[in-house]
Amino acid sequence: MAEDLERVRRTAAGVLSHPVPHALPGGDGRAIVAASVVGDPPQARVAWVGEDRSILARVACPPGHPSRFRPVVATSVTLAPPDDPADHVVVCRVAPGIEAVRVVYAGHDDESPVAPVGGEGLALVRLPVGAFILSVEALDVTGEPVGTLVGEGITRLNMSEGSTSGRAGLTHGMAAGLGGGHWVDDLDEAAFGAGYEPRLPSWVPQGFTRSDPRVEPDVAYPAAPPAVVVVWSGPADGRVLLRQAPAPLASPELAGRGSRDVDVNGAAGVLRGTRLVTLVWETPDRAFGVQVLRTPDAPEVALRLARSIPGD
Repeated sequence: MAEDLERVRRTAAGVLSHPVPHALPGGDGRAIVAASVVGDPPQARVAWVGEDRSILARVACPPGHPSRFRPVVATSVTLAPPDDPADHVVVCRVAPGIEAVRVVYAGHDDESPVAPVGGEGLALVRLPVGAFILSVEALDVTGEPVGTLVGEGITRLNMSEGSTSGRAGLTHGMAAGLGGGHWVDDLDEAAFGAGYEPRLPSWVPQGFTRSDPRVEPDVAYPAAPPAVVVVWSGPADGRVLLRQAPAPLASPELAGRGSRDVDVNGAAGVLRGTRLVTLVWETPDRAFGVQVLRTPDAPEVALRLARSIPGD
């Protein structure tokens, strides 16, 4: 089996002209699925190589950072070539120490496929086309699950006739408003519920009053430490919200249209908006998101507040 997989990887690497650390064999009319990791932040890329050594399709999955708290990131990719059988593959990247992944899908809880982890922390699982994925479990060397990514957190891509569609998995939402969770009486109770001490800014806009803290679980990783949210309310319904959770985020905040890169005490941050302003950044052990609403000079407020938070 290992020799067959090595042969498959060599074949795919020769066609693609780059190393292929992990692959799925073809057969029954299906193509080889070749996976590798590229970029910073890293992302999995996948290619389908036909029996005639043609490249049927390529796709890059969204960037992701698996970690101890969130040990697997995953993208479900369905390929529907015009003249070949459709293929449905779950592309996973896992944290160090994870030996295999198990994909649980509707109607087949007792037959959930388990796939070993290959090179560069990649795992590939072939499913029936149309399978509805409930979760992906990261398994340790004993075969026990040590972390779960629920279906809502899995990106879904569909490729057909040269076009790609789909939806992104629910991510951390670090700079979003209030989500599911519960209010607690004070910061000590928040620290007990979250498992870490919240860090608060030494500066907030004049006239703003702090609320009780809120503890919110990670939608995609129920077993990960929850986020702690603190809100300050000010004049004219102004609001400043600070969310924090252990780093790294499984889905890193990426700069794009309408955003700019900023420095937060030596950490790279992404600032967006002018009226509703959001700022997300990560330190080595903590991720932060700030939202500023209905507040004059909101971008400057977000930056000044962020830079007043103690570092690691």
